[in-house]
Amino acid sequence: MRPALFTALALVCAFPASAPAAPYTAPGNKVLWGGQGGYTAASIADFERQSGKHPAVFNYFIDWGSKDGFLGGRLDDAGRMGSRAMISLSTKGTRLTPRDLAEGHGDGFLVRLNALLADRGEVVYVRPLSEMNNGVNPYSAYDLSGRSRGPAYATGQFKRAWRRLTLILRGGDVAAIDAKLRRLGMRTLRTGAAELPRPQVALLWVPLSFGNPEIPKNHPKYFYPGGGYVDWVGTTWYSPYRASSAIDAFYRFPRWRRKPFAFAEWGVWGADMPSFVSQFFGFMKSHSRVGMAVYYQSASLAPEFRLSNHRASRAALRRAVRWPRLTGVAP
Repeated sequence: MRPALFTALALVCAFPASAPAAPYTAPGNKVLWGGQGGYTAASIADFERQSGKHPAVFNYFIDWGSKDGFLGGRLDDAGRMGSRAMISLSTKGTRLTPRDLAEGHGDGFLVRLNALLADRGEVVYVRPLSEMNNGVNPYSAYDLSGRSRGPAYATGQFKRAWRRLTLILRGGDVAAIDAKLRRLGMRTLRTGAAELPRPQVALLWVPLSFGNPEIPKNHPKYFYPGGGYVDWVGTTWYSPYRASSAIDAFYRFPRWRRKPFAFAEWGVWGADMPSFVSQFFGFMKSHSRVGMAVYYQSASLAPEFRLSNHRASRAALRRAVRWPRLTGVAP
């Protein structure tokens, strides 16, 4: 092991993050039902009509640096409809690398987001840099050919960036946050505030269950920032990829097997496939840590994802959501 790497690991072990925030799971070992499908309150109502159950969680894909008015509007829509927002943050459209984020170049947006979440006073699920081991995403360490994107995108930089954003979004005394950042080998927080508010926020770490491309160095374990910085572990699962062995292995992986588990995206993609709906619910029923299932329809309601275009799957889903453990009641 190289000396620099040994030192970094020793620092993380010697100075762990504060205990994870409350994951805001549903009481009574229920599974939170969720959906996606647009950026208005009507989208939530439409998803309820299509799926047959009110979503406790509604997902929004949000670009890094989005304006407060747009972000606040999504939080307000979810709140008015009795749902809790999931904010899926991406750096798409920016030039920010994981190293940039680790060095504090994204702090301004994170500080604003922290304040906005606290101001709303409701539980919010935040899913930053999802599918970080998917070469399609610009923040992934490897492109689709398996080539490294360079040192600024290395898995170590991703973990540093994740730890930084977790400390900022959870909030607290800035001097204490700065002390943790210094111990992690990072710059102090770029803010004039003495304290950041403490919103009701849960952080979801959501890689692909193995990786795209499927090469050993792209396994999710190399991107895991540590249990103290993660509230939920989850993945995504779609009907063209029916094999459940990779999902099961990821679910049972020792490093995160005590974390509540989320399917942050799942759904029928392309051909109508009601058997996948049955398979998916069978998996949830046999894996007791699953605590959230968010059905994906694209924000543009692309036909290959639209529930109304999958009539047999929609009918199967409307029957499946009667499962007593599935709840549409938000925490």
